[in-house]
Amino acid sequence: MQKLQQERLICAIGALAAAEFILNTTIDLCKNKMIDQRPWSKYQPVQFALVEMQTEIKLGRTFLETLIVDHMEKKDVIVETCMAKYWITDLARTVADRCLDLLGNMGSVEECPIVRSFRDVRVMSIFAGTNEIMKKISAKFLGL
Repeated sequence: MQKLQQERLICAIGALAAAEFILNTTIDLCKNKMIDQRPWSKYQPVQFALVEMQTEIKLGRTFLETLIVDHMEKKDVIVETCMAKYWITDLARTVADRCLDLLGNMGSVEECPIVRSFRDVRVMSIFAGTNEIMKKISAKFLGL
């Protein structure tokens, strides 16, 4: 039972790394995919979507780095670890889904690296306790 927080932390770290990989790969693909002789990345809706996802990933990284330091200092981070695990694994899934949407037809073929990543991040919300359990634990510590 003492190692559950570490397991959840590792799951959140893996999910954040996956979200970063998915977004960076999508950015590269959008820079190279052309519409009307312009890269997709030059279209404002695509830019806004990519910036929104990058912002959320950076927020997740900041939260996670602070949590790692607190955990290493042996602080009580049960609630925060549960929150990070559910929020970041959900974030990875959302990023994968939005990136597939951005890629259009390219995002529906097996050769697209985002397709496999989408399948891989789906299970992260189940590892180390489902996200619903993470919310239940957090609610308990909030006195709810």
